[in-house]
Order: sequence, then C-alpha cells, then structure tokens
Amino acid sequence: MEDDMKTQRTLLAASLAAAFFAPQLRAADDVQSVVVTAQSRKQLVQDVPMTMQVLSTKDIEAIGAKDLADLNGYIPGLVVDATEPTQPGFGIRGVQAGDFGIATDSPVGIYVDGVYTGKTGGALMNFIDVQRIEVIKGPQGTLFGRNSAAGAIAIVTNDPGFQLDAAGHLKVGRFNRANADVMLNLPISGTMAARIVAVRAGSEGWADNAATGKKSGGDKDWATRISLRKDVDVARVVLGLEHENMEQYGRPAFGVIKNPALPLAGYRGVYDAAYTANFVDPFSAPLANDQQGNEGRTFDGANLRIEAPLAGLTFNSTTAYRRFQTHNLTDNDGGARPDLYLTTQDAKRARSFQQEFKLSGKTATLDWIAGLSFYHNNEHQDAGAFVTTGTLDTLSQFAGGDANFAMLFGGLAAAGLPGIRPDSVFSWDETHYSDVRTRSASVYGDTIWHLTPHTNVTAGLRYTRDKKRMTWFVPGRVSPQLDDFLNRFGPLAGIDASAFPSNVIFATAAQLAAAPVTREKDWTDWSPRLVLDHKLNPDTLLFASVARGYQAGGFNIFTPPNPASATRTGQDPSFEPEKMTNFEAGVKLALPAMRATVNAALFAYKFKNLQDIQLYSVGTVPTYNVVASDQKAHGLDVDGRIRLSPRVTLFGGFEYIDQTYTRYQRLDAGGNVMLDLGGQPVGTPRLTAMAGVNMNWELAAGRASVNFQGTHSTAQRCNTDTADLSCLTTATLKTGRAQSKYDLRLGWDSPGSRYGVALIVNNVFDQRYVQSLGGQTEQYGAPYAYLTPPRAIGVEFRASM
Repeated sequence: MEDDMKTQRTLLAASLAAAFFAPQLRAADDVQSVVVTAQSRKQLVQDVPMTMQVLSTKDIEAIGAKDLADLNGYIPGLVVDATEPTQPGFGIRGVQAGDFGIATDSPVGIYVDGVYTGKTGGALMNFIDVQRIEVIKGPQGTLFGRNSAAGAIAIVTNDPGFQLDAAGHLKVGRFNRANADVMLNLPISGTMAARIVAVRAGSEGWADNAATGKKSGGDKDWATRISLRKDVDVARVVLGLEHENMEQYGRPAFGVIKNPALPLAGYRGVYDAAYTANFVDPFSAPLANDQQGNEGRTFDGANLRIEAPLAGLTFNSTTAYRRFQTHNLTDNDGGARPDLYLTTQDAKRARSFQQEFKLSGKTATLDWIAGLSFYHNNEHQDAGAFVTTGTLDTLSQFAGGDANFAMLFGGLAAAGLPGIRPDSVFSWDETHYSDVRTRSASVYGDTIWHLTPHTNVTAGLRYTRDKKRMTWFVPGRVSPQLDDFLNRFGPLAGIDASAFPSNVIFATAAQLAAAPVTREKDWTDWSPRLVLDHKLNPDTLLFASVARGYQAGGFNIFTPPNPASATRTGQDPSFEPEKMTNFEAGVKLALPAMRATVNAALFAYKFKNLQDIQLYSVGTVPTYNVVASDQKAHGLDVDGRIRLSPRVTLFGGFEYIDQTYTRYQRLDAGGNVMLDLGGQPVGTPRLTAMAGVNMNWELAAGRASVNFQGTHSTAQRCNTDTADLSCLTTATLKTGRAQSKYDLRLGWDSPGSRYGVALIVNNVFDQRYVQSLGGQTEQYGAPYAYLTPPRAIGVEFRASM
C-alpha cells in the first residue's frame, strides 16, 4: 500500500513537471481567448493582473462535478467542505471559518450572476447551466465588497440566446447514482428569448447504517431555472427565476469508541497514547448511527439584470431576491448508545434583497467603474441539542458528580415501580433561537489608468457600512415524558420535575435569555486596492498589487450579553470586522509557438481578527465560544498548460503556502488564557497540487477522448491544539495524512457532437482517508470520524441539437 502511494505521488510529481503546472482543466486551444469579468469588466483572462483560475462547462464535465465541492483539489488553495451542504465551509489560501451561526459571515464570497449567496442555505447548490466559474484568490473588497476578504468565487450561467437549442444529460452509476439535466433555449422573437433548465441529482449512499438498516452518504436534489432575455435597441434585460429542493439523509458519523466501558472508565481529558489505543478502525467498523438524520433545503430566487448605454457610458443594474429554508438533523455522537446520545438540529430560514447600480466608461487613458450597492437580509435560526437523561448522567460524572437519573430510576425500580430500570432513559431537548437582521450599503470606484500603451495603474476604493441586529432567546427544555413521569412518580422519592434545571446544554444562555434579548451594532470599512501591470510584450504580463478585504462584524449566537461578566466578550458578544491585507507579484506568460501558458504569483498576507466559533469546555458542559486570531502567510501559486499536439494536452498546478498564527488565545470564563497558539501553524497543508492529461482521437466516424487527472495535498500541519486527533497515528487509524485522488473520463462523441457517451470514474484507485476526527462528543472522549467516499463509477449519455 505504501509503495503504491509512493508510486502515485511520483507519477503526480512527474505530471506536474511535464505540464508546467496548470489548473485550467480545459482542452480548448487558447486559454488566452477566455473572457472573464473578475474586475467587473470584460477582459481576456491573461490580461487580468490577479491570481485566478477559470473553469468552463467542459472542465466541470471532465470530472463529473455537480457542485463546488466536487472541485476540491482541482483549484489548488480552494477548499470546500460539503459534509453538510446546508452548512458548507469555504476557504482560499488557508483562510476559512467553521462557524455555522447566522450572525457571522464567510471570508470567501460566493456570487451567482453577480448576486451574493450568503454562507449557508444558498451558497452550495448544484450547478445549473453553468457557463464558467471564476475563482479569484486574495482579498476582493474593492470589486466584490463585504465578505470576500480571502477571495471570491463567481459563477456565471448561460443567458438565453436567439438560436433554437436543446440538450440533455443522463448519468447512472454506482450507489444507484442517477443524475439528469435538460435545457431548452427558445427564441420567442427577434428580440426576446427564453431558456429553461431542469437538473436532478441523487444517489442512495455508500454507507450502510447498521442501527437503522438504511443507507447514508447519499444525496437527492432537483432544481430548475427559467430565464427570459429582452433586447431593447442596444440594451439587454435578463430576468431569471430559480427553484431548488433538496431532501436527503444526514451525513454518516463513524464512532471510534466501541468499548461500552469507555469513555468514563478511561478518558481523563487528554487523548494520550493509552486512550487512543482503544480507537477502532472506522473503515472496518460498522456505521451505527441511532439517529439516521435528514437534511433538506427549499430555495427560491429571482434576479433582474439590465445593461444599457447611457450618454456614452454603460449602465448596469442587478436586482435580486432570495429566500430559503433549511433543516439539518444529524447524529452527533457517532454511535447508538443511550448514555452518549446527542442529536443536533439546525434549522434556518432567510430572505434577502440586493440591489447594485454600476456605471462604467472608457477613454484613451482611463477605464473606470463606479457603483452603489445595498444588501438586506433577515434570517432566523433554531439550534437544537437533543440528548437523553443517560447523556446528562454521563456529563455529570465527567464533572465529578453522580448519575442522578440512574440513581433515581434505580431507586424507583427497587421500590417496585413497574416498567422502570436503572438504565431507563428519557429524551431531553433544548433549543436556542436566534434572529439577525443585516443592513449593508457601499459605494465604490475602480479606475485603470493607461500610463503607456504597455503599462497600467489600477486604483480602487470601496466604503461599506454594515449594521446587524441580533436577538437571542433560549426557553426551557422540552421533555414532556420525563416531566410527566417525575410529576407522577417522583414524589415517591421526594422530588418532582421542578427539581431539575430547565436547561443543561444551554444552561448559561438560558439564564441570560429566558426572554428575548436584543443588541444592535454597526461597522464601517474602507477597502482599497492598488495594482501596477506592465506588458513586456504581447504575450508577457507582469503585475504587482496590494489589496485589502473586509468581512463584516457579527455576534456569537450562543452567547447572549451578560452585563455581570468579568470579560469584555461576555458583556458584549459582538466582534469586530475581519481584515486581510495582501501583497502579490506575478507573471502571466503565453507561448503561442508551444501552445502553452504559464502563470505564477508570489503572495504574502496578514489577516487580522479572524473570528471562529469553536466548541470547548470552560465549565461542566462544552460550549461554543468565539476565538479571535491573527494570521500571516506567504506562498506561491503556479499554473499553466501545454498542448503537445492537436491530440494531447497536459495541464497541472500547485499552491505552496506557509501559514501561521501571529495571535491566538482561547480564554476561560474568567478571561484567563487556556491555550496560546501564537507562532504555531494554522493547519493548512504546505502544498496542494493537481495535474492531468487530455487526449483525443478519431474513432468510429466520431471522436474519442480521455481525461485523466489527479490531485495531491501534503499532510496537515498540526499545532498544540490539533495534534492529538488531527495528526494521530495508531495501530488502527491515521489522520492528517497526505491525500491523493484521481479521476478518469473516457468518452466518445458523434460527428458534430450531437450525442455522446462517457465512462466517468471518480477516485480511480479507491483511496480513502479520515477527513476529520472529533465532533461534538470529542470533549468527553467519544470522537467520531468523517470519511472520504469510495470509488464511484458512472456512465453518462448526452444529446444536443
């Protein structure tokens, strides 16, 4: 196995060297002909002085990607965590946050046709008729605005055209995979056209849940979009309406503690070698989640885009309304034990309205844009923790107390009460309610000044004002069966339901927000950028830039304000905006004679006040606490491609990064430092890389093609906090390892590409890894693992007019 891994890494390195590093996956002839809008202007990608990767429809099809998460590894430096698609995580160049609360934002902005998606319910959806994806690295505060401090992902869909067209795809495969999409482009008149798209994706799942007899790890989603285009003289108006529905089982959580005496008999707050020796291999142990879970989303969106000439200038307007509802019920103990039972419920609903006006113009020396944008969002969240009386007894014993419920039930059983035993359990549900209202407005300008025919200076600035109003409400527990039992039979032991606390999991929050509590705060920011670029010749662009990005401030939804707290964060649970300053210098090189492109950029950044809400213990029960950190990093991005012949193209790419904390302190309830990670690595692997080959040849009067590509990332860099579980090596499992994955597409297209068939294999060599080890029950010695999925094989059929 180790020899195979070494061989695969050697092959990947050789492919990288041969390809001269290029994450552009396309097999088209000329990368330099690709038009993008990363700078809010239509430009050739090789003329844009910033680090970015562009994926076309063919690139997406080559790896069988249905959403952004399937692109993991193929854009080095981009990480998408879709373990729970209603709570996705996005990171660029090591900057990401794991908070799922509605009062914070993501440092990576996701935009679909210029519309900001937010970070939760509308951020990760299936691709619907995508024309291209632009991944822009580094802060984009000037051009994209708030919440693009680490970078931006712009998804551009196809507008209606004036030619009759239709196309469809059907993919079937392992784990009862069945994906289908259809598109109809319909000219209505010489100035009006419609485009209708429907997409369905689903699979049964790859993990057998022994506790429920059902499959886990599958997906089920369908969506549709209707677009109308109307041309009025030289103006264009595009109206888009979309709907999406997802309903699937919860993600599988593989518990690694199977000994029923553990964790109470062995865990002492430290994951030392003696304790981790008890971990089982999650790849061989059966999945046993007593809560099958379910995750779903209903989404509706509408957007109106107008582009029109105005007194020699160009006017653009984007208006959008989005709403969604999500629910996510998940097993968070990784097993089927009543004494460790923990199920969480995260439910959200949101409505947002966005409006942007933009005016642009060009002269012989200036290319400028100016804009004004507004964003309104109202969002509600229910965060539930559902446990049993057995779980509460376990928590009590870890805190040095007794198994109170077991003692009570045992005493009543000994007194002859029928139907009750010492190991009887009752449900105990607690829910934390949050409401956030966000109002944001910004004004910006960006100008490219043509100093000479070959040299440009770009300067931009955006002013943003954000306001958030946060409401906390934590009512008492819901445990009707327990309360009824205690009120009926508790008097035999001299107690009733009132003898027990109203909340245990959210005990502190319940004391502070038994009735709704509201706070409001606003922030302002100036986000500048300055770029110098120079063309040495028509095929070589040099550039250097400095830019700053901004992520709005927010609140910890799990910590209502406590005027009596000894700490500032306890008194005021809001936190200040996050800001990233990035320095970059690079080159974009086209080699027409070799049919090759090479792009490279050095970068260095400082990220201040990155907010993350983490689960750890400051008392008896683990709680979610805000941790603020400052980080710095430097690195290198390289990409390129070369067409060796009309039939063979090589491509590849890599990102090297060295990222560390300059400030990280975890505080206890009294404001004392529990953990200091200053100077230690954040965890991002030093190297992520990809490479591949595309070949085509004539076959059976049509054209056959093969696309083989792979990704590789080096081992996770661990620190004092993460070393015990994230960089673990035992006899049964390893975490934090270097990872590789390879994908294959073997296809045939008819003459004229009217129809075709393809074999798609994801994870060709069936390489499996522990994606993460920890979870909600990590704090009391019962972690669980998320695993990468096994090899998937599918056959795709397509047809078009």
